Amino acid sequence: MTGRICRYKNGARSAFTFVFDDGCYKESTLDVYKIFKGIYEETGIKFKATSAQTVDFINEDLKKMWQGLLDEGYFDLASHSITHCITYNSTTPVDKLEYDARETKARLEAMYKGHRSLVHATPGGGSDEIGCQVLKKYYIANRNGKDGINIPDKIDWYDVGTFTAMLKRGSEEYIDNINKTIENGGWSVQINHWITKKTEDIFHSQSYYTFVDQCNYLKEKALDSEIWVTGFSDASLYLQEAERSTLEITEAADKVLVSLKCPLESEVYNYPLTVEIDTLLPLKNEKGDTLTPVNGQIRISVAPNATVTLWK
Repeated sequence: MTGRICRYKNGARSAFTFVFDDGCYKESTLDVYKIFKGIYEETGIKFKATSAQTVDFINEDLKKMWQGLLDEGYFDLASHSITHCITYNSTTPVDKLEYDARETKARLEAMYKGHRSLVHATPGGGSDEIGCQVLKKYYIANRNGKDGINIPDKIDWYDVGTFTAMLKRGSEEYIDNINKTIENGGWSVQINHWITKKTEDIFHSQSYYTFVDQCNYLKEKALDSEIWVTGFSDASLYLQEAERSTLEITEAADKVLVSLKCPLESEVYNYPLTVEIDTLLPLKNEKGDTLTPVNGQIRISVAPNATVTLWK
């Protein structure tokens, strides 16, 4: 049998990530959560966004809220500096960059039991090569604030471009970016601060109503396997593993062994990948469930450096 590692989870054509900066906008966060939870209850599809947190902005009330939201799986965690008063470029001494990158990660992971900060979102937008060289020591990816849809080819360490939320943008602009992402087979990362029902123009805010329109459009595209709506960490892990892993399918008289080998650090890079197997025969998984081919293919989930047995 032949097969391949899908470029995105579940064979989606593209991926999309909301990143909400700072972590200190409680009511907006709860609005996002309610919208995501409603989509899950309606469709069974769980959207995940990323909270890029500034350590000094998080009080005990926010910490309690975020622990619950992270535990429920509607958000994942990213570092956004200790104080927000830092630029990740050559204007900042390297020792200060080192301290901030290391301490932000350590403090956030200490704050939230069971959650890791694997990715970084540069405060103030841009980051140059000096900043990225420091961040590579602690994180698997960085959101740099530069415009662009990301095409996941030849990925080693990911310096990720963005689409910027603005109150003046209408639903058509947000939806147009989703369509371009799907057409390009890319990954779009959107930078937000909060969603609001107010009308004044606030930095990186998005209208609540355009956000609802955007989520409804993403929901329909996710149902059609056009796009995978996930967190920054999950997308970064999946894309880097998929780029570096190799697939081996071994067929015997009564079973099929599907193995993934990944050279990346197993403690970090352990996100299951979607494997597509070419077959016209139904197969059974290790639980005894029958997997029926669709258009001559079966899709299964395989962890890096693991083997899945399918039975004929």
